[in-house]
Formats: sequence, C-alpha cells, structure tokens
Amino acid sequence: MPNPFLAKKEYIIPYAAVWILIAGIHAAVLYFFSERLLLEASVDALIFNIILAGLGLSVWYAIRYYDSSNSTALDTLLYHLVTGTVALTVWLASGYFLVRISLPDFESYREFLNESMPWRGISGLLVYSLMVLVYYLYINLENAKEQRKKQDELQLQVREAEIDRIKAQINPHFLFNSLNSVSSLTLTSPEGAREMLVKLSSFLRYSLEFKENELTNLSDELDHIEQYLAIEKVRFGKRMQPDIQYGDDCKDCRLPNMILQPLFENAIKHGVYESTDPVEIKTHIRKEGDILRISLFNTFDPEAPPRKGKGIGLRHVANRLSLVYQLDNLMHVDKADNTFTVTLIIPQITIS
Repeated sequence: MPNPFLAKKEYIIPYAAVWILIAGIHAAVLYFFSERLLLEASVDALIFNIILAGLGLSVWYAIRYYDSSNSTALDTLLYHLVTGTVALTVWLASGYFLVRISLPDFESYREFLNESMPWRGISGLLVYSLMVLVYYLYINLENAKEQRKKQDELQLQVREAEIDRIKAQINPHFLFNSLNSVSSLTLTSPEGAREMLVKLSSFLRYSLEFKENELTNLSDELDHIEQYLAIEKVRFGKRMQPDIQYGDDCKDCRLPNMILQPLFENAIKHGVYESTDPVEIKTHIRKEGDILRISLFNTFDPEAPPRKGKGIGLRHVANRLSLVYQLDNLMHVDKADNTFTVTLIIPQITIS
C-alpha cells in the first residue's frame, strides 16, 4: 500500500497546500506577535515546515511496515513514542542547523530560536500525533474497503453457484420429460420420434452455446423457445396452440437465458396434458419504462385431477430471478376460473 499522499497527484497538491498555509500562519505569528523581522519569520517558517512536511510523509513508512497485529496496545504506544522522539529530534536539529546557517548575522534571532525550541517540540509532537491518526484512519478505511470487495466477490460467486445449480436442475428435468416422450413415440409414431430427436439435439446444442452467458436478448430467448415448442409440437400436434406477441422495442431487452422454458413446460404440463381439446398458450410481452413484462396464459380443465410433480420449474424461476437481480417478487402467479397466468417482471438494469 503506497503512501496515500504520494500515490495520487490529486492528494499531493492538497497536502502541499496545507503545509504552505501552515507556513504562512507560522510566519505571520512570528512577524506580528513575536516582532521578528519579515526575513527572519519567512526563513524560520519555510525551513521548519518544509522539513516537518517531509517527516510527515516518512511517518507513513514507520506505520505501514510495523506489524501491529501481533503487538499489544502498549507495544504500539512505545513504538510510536520512540519513532516520534527520533523524528522530532531530527526535525529540530536539522531545522536549527539550517536556520543558523541561513541567518548568521541575526544575533537577537538566535536567542529567540534557542528559547523557542521547547514549544517547537510540543507543536511537532502534536503534528506527529495527528499524522499517525490520519494514516491509521486511512489504513482502516482501505482495509474495510478491501474486505467489502472480497465479501462482494464471495457473494457473487455464491450467487453464480446457486444459479448454476438451478440451471442444472431445470435442464435435466426437461431432458427427462423429452426422452420419455421419445420413448412413447417409438411405439406410436417412429417418424415422430426421429423428428423429435433431431429437434432435441439442435435444442441442446443451442442451450450449451449460451451456458456461459447469464443474460441474453429477448429475440435470442424467443428463438430458443420456438425450438422448444417445435419439439413439443411433435408430441401434441394441434392440441398445443402457442401464440407469442411482442413489440419491436422488446427485441433487444435483456433477460436471463432459458428463463422462459420452465414457464412453457408448466403450461404444457397442466394445460395440454390434461386436455383433449386444443389449448392456447398465449404470451404477451411489452416494455414498460425500465422493465420488461412477460405474461404467459394457458387454459386448463378445472375438473381434471392435478398432475403429480415436485413443481420445481416455477419455484426455480422465482429463485433465479431473485438471485440475478437481487430483488424479490419478480414473478407473479394467478389462477382464476380456467386460466393460469404467470407474469415475470424483468428489470432492464446492468447486472454486476
């Protein structure tokens, strides 16, 4: 960790400005209140404060390379007492020597210089203590910032791991259902089984291409859904009637990839499976300010017995949206009369 006042140019200028101000006040006090000549006051202020400013920078290295983690408070206090004593001795001795050389013919000033050494030592001690406090505050702030950064990175890794786990559960779930359907079609429609396997292969290849990317465009996601629906169409034919409506302003909207597939799986499972009549699966997509609203409707037979299942699809969609966007209530479910509706609210924000 470099010296904070030397690491960035924007810190060097304020540091120098503060010491110029201190030197100006120092010279003014000597000139007006101690009745020193302007030359004496100016030389005194410049020499002592330039040296003290340099020592103020060097204090950083005494703090930075002292291992306070394995030291008691008393050890740290003694360390700074010794360091401060050495620094103040160097400051007073070098300042005294340089001023005497710079003002050799000012006898009255030499007397003043000798008499003023005690209060110079006290003021130097105060400055040293202040610099130590400033540096320790800076170190604590930087350590806290670094700790927050590590915590954020860890939370991101945990979130990504949870998302991957959810994806890993959803994809085999779909594959299991599809292979069961292929197995059934081999007996009733071998040609349909072959067609479904070809489409399934294309679908899975597409899924793998987007495995590493969390977000995708709506247009790409809908291409993915069309492949999925084409697979299911082989099984259900005219019994399944999907209808997807969206505006051109929605095509470039971003959403988690493969987030819509479980919604259609659910609609087919509880709508098409349970009906011998054609079932509409309507999807309305619209952009509303900084959100993308996706509503999927499917009709169902309220008299039909409910299908067995763990219901992981919709639950995982809700969990995944919460993990990706760090927001709750992004999925809403409504079941009224013979219509089941799932609505997703996708924020159009940059994901960190």
